[in-house]
Amino acid sequence: MKTVFKVLIGIAVVALAYLCYTSIATPVKFDKIQKQREELIAKKLKEIASYEMAYKTVNGKFANADELTNFLENGKLFYIIAEGDYTDEMRDKGITEKQAAAQGLIKRDTVLVSAKDSLLRDTPYKTSQEILSVPGFPNNSIEINTGEVKQYIGQDTINISVFEACVPMSVYLGDLNEKQRTQTIEAAMKLNNGKGYPGLKIGSLEELKLTGNWE
Repeated sequence: MKTVFKVLIGIAVVALAYLCYTSIATPVKFDKIQKQREELIAKKLKEIASYEMAYKTVNGKFANADELTNFLENGKLFYIIAEGDYTDEMRDKGITEKQAAAQGLIKRDTVLVSAKDSLLRDTPYKTSQEILSVPGFPNNSIEINTGEVKQYIGQDTINISVFEACVPMSVYLGDLNEKQRTQTIEAAMKLNNGKGYPGLKIGSLEELKLTGNWE
């Protein structure tokens, strides 16, 4: 009887030790994986923001997902070819850069170049699907939303183009511990006075913003 009791005590001790270990190891592992995934996604979102700025330079507004991928596949960018330097001597003589170009002292030509060759040349992306795919989760796409906000300048009101690109935690944490995932999502939603986004997002539909919510 004593032997059986000792065996049961031993099993209980082992079980308790295991539970203590997993209670510590699970959150640590979860946080490590979350950080690794978010670093890759944040980098991708910054790339998307740079593509959006390039699109806006040409089109005067930000692009939705279809417009952006079409621009990166088929669009053109303005590129200035510069020959000669606008020197301090020219500036001291009161010659503007435009006047210097008109006088043939320097040369400035604006040409159209392929957006794909210019923006995607040094990237691994081969198709538009890859451009918007979530790193590590190729079957999921980065969500892009666009809109306009009013900006008041004196007595005038103008509409400002805005965008946001986002990836919810449910996508990149969906295969991890459910309890930890739920707690992480709930904590994210409580940020910013209860208006926090449960995931990574760059840009905003409420203001002109080009930074991410992780910065």
